[in-house]
Amino acid sequence: MSSIDEMVELALNDSKSEIDYVLVLSNNSRKVKQVQEIVANKKPLKVLTSQSRTAEILEEDEIDVTLSDENLSAKGLGVLNRIHDLMISSLSDSDLKVGMKVLVVLADPIDGIFVVDFSNLHINKLIPIAQEFGVEIEVLNRLIDLAQEIGGRGREGHDVGALFALGNIQKLRKHSTALVLNPFKGHSREKRSILDNKNLETLAEFAWLDGAIFFNKEGIASDAGRYIQVPPNIPAKSGEGGRELAARGISSLTDSIAVSVSTSGRITLYANGRQAYQVRMK
Repeated sequence: MSSIDEMVELALNDSKSEIDYVLVLSNNSRKVKQVQEIVANKKPLKVLTSQSRTAEILEEDEIDVTLSDENLSAKGLGVLNRIHDLMISSLSDSDLKVGMKVLVVLADPIDGIFVVDFSNLHINKLIPIAQEFGVEIEVLNRLIDLAQEIGGRGREGHDVGALFALGNIQKLRKHSTALVLNPFKGHSREKRSILDNKNLETLAEFAWLDGAIFFNKEGIASDAGRYIQVPPNIPAKSGEGGRELAARGISSLTDSIAVSVSTSGRITLYANGRQAYQVRMK
């Protein structure tokens, strides 16, 4: 069986791979250094670890490392289910490029490699939108994740919809009215951040209220239950539902991003009034 460094070397020498970036997920500093020696200056390399001591050792060798709050060792094969989000959280917005290929290296407790082609992921379509609006790609990705969670499972056996808008909060409030008392008022930023997995269930619960949830560009929820006021000069298009009209309208009026989740499971992202992304969950 090939060692991890041999597997990496074969992948980098494969002319068909055309690797743009190498991402190592490991808590084993020795194995990371083995990979780093193979990669050398051939490709940019970044390491994601969940052990602070490993991060310290690698930083001493000037290896680019990010400390994750998820225990990589404890996940075992389960890390494969989180690879998409782990990649986005570890690579900076400047690292991510449309169509790039990333060699993902798993080194301890599981050794293996595989190539992720961003052109086959929805992140490929989200990157230019995030860059256009000055939003971190991880924030936009988590917004789509939340929409998919709601669109895919519904609530208590029933199909439900939702509406989110991300941008300048004052502008968003100007074109909406409150349907309920704001449930986010008085809570810390940490408890309102879409980047914290612990908050996703709460955000999903508030998303089922009538009206929209507003987020600022850092992914901090500010309001829930906001009714979007769409003026007559923004008429509904053929086949467009009420939430989709509201999302398109608010994104156009406030130069923002809005995401609608229809009861049929259709997720649509609007950027400054234009449809920029759509996916069906059912």
